[in-house]
Amino acid sequence: MEFLEQLEGNLVFLDTAPLIYFVEEREPYATLLTPFFESVDAGKIRVCTSTITYAEALVFPCRQENQDLIERYETLLLETPSLTIVPFNLKLAKQTAEIRAQHGLKTPDAIQWATATRYGVKFFLTNDRSFQRFSEPHVLVMEDL
Repeated sequence: MEFLEQLEGNLVFLDTAPLIYFVEEREPYATLLTPFFESVDAGKIRVCTSTITYAEALVFPCRQENQDLIERYETLLLETPSLTIVPFNLKLAKQTAEIRAQHGLKTPDAIQWATATRYGVKFFLTNDRSFQRFSEPHVLVMEDL
């Protein structure tokens, strides 16, 4: 897959939607994401995400009281060596406010973007076109892959 080649050796921010598609096996994206997560597992691609991703991904399984699904998310997010969850802190809070003020993103999206830019990622993997208003990092929208 062509998009995987450009990601290898780089740091990629993982937005919530691609994570949900993969863990919950939602097609057509789960099939596309399987090689991505295999590369992450093999250490070919390094990934970071925010605590917001963790919180957002767990909403549905918590609502359903689906402990199995919660454990699948936690195993992937907390036990994958080449995946880092970046904690929210005061520097990110200020940057989030600046992004919201300048670009009008909702708070969760502004936190995601602030985290990605503060952490210095090269790519931002999402399925949310609202991030395409930014030039760097390079936004990869699942629907286009």
